[in-house]
Amino acid sequence: MKANNGRSGGQNYGELMFYERAAKILETLEQRKGSIKALTVGNSNLDPQEKPLMYALICQTLKYASVLAEIVNANPSVKDEKLGRRLELLLAHDLLFSKSGLRRKGANPKLNKAVSRHQSSLKAQLNKLRTDRNVESNEDLIPQHLQDEDTWTFRYARVNLLNTTIDKVKQQLSEDNYEEVAASREDMRSALSKRTRKYAHDPDLEDVLVFPPGTELHKSQLYRTASIILQDKASCIPAHVLRPPPGSHVIDACAAPGNKTSHMASIMNNQGKIFAFDKDRRRLSTLVNLTDKAKCKIIEAKCADFLEVDPQDPTYADVEYMLLDPSCSGSGIVNRLDMLVDSYIAMVNGSNEKKPEVNQERLQSLAEFQAAVILHAMQFPKVERISYSTCSVHEEENEAVVAQVLASQNAFTLAPADQVIPSWPRRGLQTAGLSAEQAASLVRTLPEDGTNGFFVACFVRDASASFNVTPRKRKELQTTASVPADANAGNKKPKNKGKYGESRKKKSAAEEPAKSANTRERQTKSPLKVALSAKHKGKKRPKRKSSVVGT
Repeated sequence: MKANNGRSGGQNYGELMFYERAAKILETLEQRKGSIKALTVGNSNLDPQEKPLMYALICQTLKYASVLAEIVNANPSVKDEKLGRRLELLLAHDLLFSKSGLRRKGANPKLNKAVSRHQSSLKAQLNKLRTDRNVESNEDLIPQHLQDEDTWTFRYARVNLLNTTIDKVKQQLSEDNYEEVAASREDMRSALSKRTRKYAHDPDLEDVLVFPPGTELHKSQLYRTASIILQDKASCIPAHVLRPPPGSHVIDACAAPGNKTSHMASIMNNQGKIFAFDKDRRRLSTLVNLTDKAKCKIIEAKCADFLEVDPQDPTYADVEYMLLDPSCSGSGIVNRLDMLVDSYIAMVNGSNEKKPEVNQERLQSLAEFQAAVILHAMQFPKVERISYSTCSVHEEENEAVVAQVLASQNAFTLAPADQVIPSWPRRGLQTAGLSAEQAASLVRTLPEDGTNGFFVACFVRDASASFNVTPRKRKELQTTASVPADANAGNKKPKNKGKYGESRKKKSAAEEPAKSANTRERQTKSPLKVALSAKHKGKKRPKRKSSVVGT
């Protein structure tokens, strides 16, 4: 029997039946043209009730792919059905591993029948495989790298101090049958093994609780009431490093989706002001909804490009603290779903699949953009402390950017290590332009630490110096290459005022020359802004990547 194998030909995607749609998704994943979530739960061509079923089928088939391939390949009669590799794996999975067996609703009965007639031989091969490998459960057949707990990040929950207290959260967890355990950083893996209802208080961040990998908290009362925020530990470090006191004025320059913004509001006890910038209206809307739910009262969301904000604007005259988390490669984000896809593609290609090489040109463009954001922040007259972070593991976006910024001006230096999570052991790399002392004041995290890969630096103003970009750096900014082509297209400013602080009045043609003159006057006061305008004219800035758990 010949099957479509998920290739739609001239058909619409929605015309394919369940397993054929799943095969099409596998084909798209093989071509690296989409993510598992985007092709399943985010797929508008799937029925809403079908999305979670498709997501589960794809994930489980990828997890067992090498096992299923071995079983199917040992049964030539299955190959005679001419189903094609993808349908063979999908159908064999549900036949052998799904509690409910092969799906009937929305499925092609001919395909189901084609694999069902080989059920006995397939199950016999599965039993033989378990015997040969001396394992008791099907889960033990999964490749070790896909079940190795060392590749899992813990589940972290930040206590929202605007809504509750740590003691109240612990009391609720106790009522929900969670047991608190005392564990050092070194013992955390063994103390919080998967599928246990245990948690620990984080040894470095006082408002963070640590749960076993994969702990499901979305349905808990604590999460629904925003008493806890599901946010990776590494993503919580920047606000702790910045630590603006209550009553401060703060800028979050690249704020959406808003977890770091709400974290600062929690640290500030809802006293003061946070200006939260993002040029993407949809992302800013997410920030507004998230921070409203978290009961943040001091955030003023602004739909604007931070690099276009005038440091001399009186609105920001009292800003002393800056949190900068600009666009980056996202190379530190741990994604279990990506691991499944990588493993599957390696199997399909006989383990010869290489991960996409790092795009050095893009990294360099990102680094230039990141340095420009930091240098722009340093122009605000009263700013005293700046937190810079990325969810990247690349030196080009981390230590190299810090070294570049330090060499480009003399008004700011790095905060000493004892002000930057001193209990955390993994520090920065000593690279060109950084001393051992400076590297020790930087923070790095890696997946082996149980977190996403992250980098944090903290700049503090030297009271004896004034900000001035070096002539060499100014020339570089005027002549450097372009930023990445896949940049965010959200540079266009809305014409009418919404709730994010844009200008309500549409300028007339007669007013435009005056506006241009004013802009030129401001730019003569700000050499760096002139350089940035020249650099980015006609080009798009790097697209901002969002984090898995919350950034």
